[in-house]
Amino acid sequence: MKYYESQKFNQWWLWLLNFVVLGSVLWGGYQEFQGGMPLWQIVLGVGLFAILALIPMALIELRTTITDDGVEVRFWPFSRRRIFRSEIKSMQVRSYSPIGEYGGWGVRRAPAGRAYNMMGNRGLQLELHDGEKILIGTQSPEELAEFVREWLLKADVPTEEVVELKLKELREDKLRR
Repeated sequence: MKYYESQKFNQWWLWLLNFVVLGSVLWGGYQEFQGGMPLWQIVLGVGLFAILALIPMALIELRTTITDDGVEVRFWPFSRRRIFRSEIKSMQVRSYSPIGEYGGWGVRRAPAGRAYNMMGNRGLQLELHDGEKILIGTQSPEELAEFVREWLLKADVPTEEVVELKLKELREDKLRR
């Protein structure tokens, strides 16, 4: 069993905003060129803007992979997190408020927990046995929810009840000896 999802910044308004700023930088560069500024300085300024704003936005990617072993989330090139199946107490696909709960999109740490999200308001909520909460944004909530249902049914990891019963058996065996 394997689930894979890849997300990139594809919000039209974000790209439009960046191109409006690029247009302003180009217009300012043209005005400076008319005022006598050397062309190489203008090319350097526009190039730096492209390198610092446009290229990273095109390269940043949120990758979610779920296998029998657990969940891996990569917010490339900044962050990578591997969560083993045995660490996961519960998981569900839910709606959330990116700004209200996490302060926006990206890799976020907030009182609600840690979030890895690119856009939208649907995500995979994980709660770990140590109490940590992790939300991973998704653009395919129905497909992910179906995969999670099947993944949880196939669980080889014992539930808390099974662990409690096993511990009780071991204690009773120890007392009998």
